[in-house]
Amino acid sequence: MKTFKTIRSQEWWTYKLPPLLAIGYATCSFSSTPLFKISAQLLIILISLVAGAIYVSVINDITDLEEDLASGKSNRIQNIPPKYRWLIPSLCLLIGLVFEYYFYPDLLSCLLYLCSWIVFSLYSIKPFRLKNRGIFGVLADACGSHLFTSLLMVANVSYHTNQNINWWWFSAIGFWALCFGLRGILWHQFADRDNDISVNLNTYASKIKPENFVIKSRIIFLIEIIALFFILYQLRSISVLVGLVIYVFLVVARFKLYKSRVILI
Repeated sequence: MKTFKTIRSQEWWTYKLPPLLAIGYATCSFSSTPLFKISAQLLIILISLVAGAIYVSVINDITDLEEDLASGKSNRIQNIPPKYRWLIPSLCLLIGLVFEYYFYPDLLSCLLYLCSWIVFSLYSIKPFRLKNRGIFGVLADACGSHLFTSLLMVANVSYHTNQNINWWWFSAIGFWALCFGLRGILWHQFADRDNDISVNLNTYASKIKPENFVIKSRIIFLIEIIALFFILYQLRSISVLVGLVIYVFLVVARFKLYKSRVILI
């Protein structure tokens, strides 16, 4: 259990991997290939992304350690001896290289997979540490966690189902994933805002008051919704629309019955 806490599995297993699988299923639906025939490939893509998720979770804790301790915030890596802290991310890098080789000769997938690792590293590691560079940190996290990974799923599933890239679909997924990722990291930064301010961390959220971000949050959400509707238009699936209606109904029901807040960011 301590291992799962160290790699922050609870932060990405439930929230980030299922949408990626949904993108894979949807991309496959444009081809004549039955879903079960690429199920193994979907699992491989998923495992490759889990390696990246573990990598970024651990290096983020390692590079945040000094600031977290200064602000009184607990850090999952602090109880691990310093000489062992880089073993997990080093192993993840080796696994990532294996997957990069596996994706070849699908060059677009190779590029997207590589880009996710690059921005993960730039986000946390000094001297770059984009996390501490305002809007660049927000963009790096959104791209690494959502944009490049979602587009990788589109590209690689298209490759293995013998489809040419549908650039309209590719673009719609990209806009949706980017906005979804922006909302996720901005929510995280605003939640950590007080701690970040206390240690003079230059995150985007630490330099702007939450009440001054309301209009921008609505713009991001509007773009995400437009991209989602374009995705639905491309799919033209009654079952997907029914699922969306049920989901909206559940959100409204939770709001009415349990006073659950609907949070954009």
